[in-house]
Amino acid sequence: MNLPNLITVSRLVLTAAVFVCLEWIADPLHPEPALVWIAFVLFLIAAFTDFLDGYLARKWQMVTAFGRVADPFADKVLIGGSFITLLQFPAVTTTHAITTWYVVIVIAREFLVTSIRGVVEASGKPFPADRLGKWKMVTQCWTVGALMTMVAGTDIWVWAATLGFWVSLTLTVVSGLNYVWKAREILFHGAR
Repeated sequence: MNLPNLITVSRLVLTAAVFVCLEWIADPLHPEPALVWIAFVLFLIAAFTDFLDGYLARKWQMVTAFGRVADPFADKVLIGGSFITLLQFPAVTTTHAITTWYVVIVIAREFLVTSIRGVVEASGKPFPADRLGKWKMVTQCWTVGALMTMVAGTDIWVWAATLGFWVSLTLTVVSGLNYVWKAREILFHGAR
């Protein structure tokens, strides 16, 4: 296993640690700030590995089949799992900085894009992530990070969570529709 793939696997380990920290909080109404800040730092490191593994794989020409599957999988677990885990905290749900319907849209989009990617690549055509998808990931990470600071008890980043919510929602929907558009020939007319 090459270094970019090891970094991808480390993202899954870091993600699990984020979830453990947030789930150890006994009272979501009064979360222990130390656990939330540890989860926040681990989340930031995990989010950074998303950039790092792809950059190194391309730079060193180490793109592998494992990496092409594991990297987006790790992203989906990190983002989807973080949003789901954060739904337990009134500090973010009562301010509407995150809503259940938003999380459903985020996860539904990931299922859709994964399915489209599978169909297109099964037809023999590559279907890599595009810039919209990458910006979507950046704004979702921004949103999760800001939400975690709210759970930790600060209100300095409420504006960032609110802005991230709307920008990431827009990019989630638009990038999902963009993937459908790019795959329309295969999806609606079959492989040619």
